[in-house]
Amino acid sequence: MGRSLIWYFSRDDFCATLIYMLTPTQEDYIEAIQRISDEYETVTVTALAERFGCKLPTVTRTIKRMVEAGYVAHEARGAVTLTREGRRIAHHLVHRHEDMVRFLELVLGLESEQAELDACQLEHGLSALTAQRLHHFLEHLERLPEVQRERLLAFKGRDLDEAPDFETIPDSKQIGWRG
Repeated sequence: MGRSLIWYFSRDDFCATLIYMLTPTQEDYIEAIQRISDEYETVTVTALAERFGCKLPTVTRTIKRMVEAGYVAHEARGAVTLTREGRRIAHHLVHRHEDMVRFLELVLGLESEQAELDACQLEHGLSALTAQRLHHFLEHLERLPEVQRERLLAFKGRDLDEAPDFETIPDSKQIGWRG
């Protein structure tokens, strides 16, 4: 897997910095490291392999690339930790994921398990602008008077079994992490 590099121009300090673009896999790893570290004291390569259902060498290769990119710190056979930049990104990734799940549950009426699975697939395709607008939409929705919110959310209560327009499309990537 080659590295994708982009120039990042900050509005705050008017300087350009060369940064690595994260792949969906790397985003998942950063999010997982954050979530595991919130729950347990130490994140290990083994814990990541178990979470993703893959082999240790696969996790080790991915972690090595993320160390090179500056998002993760890891010593051989030691704990995996996020760097300052990794923690900053993790905060945004977790927030984006939670917003996507909330939207799928609240607005589209999906069950929690299905919303989690679908959010994992959809979130990687969102631009920063779309993620931000989704967040603002959810905030706006929560501030609406109850009557307006109920009217807007009435869609999710509709019986969708009446007209299964997409019944011939097979479900994909439904089992385990990343299909």
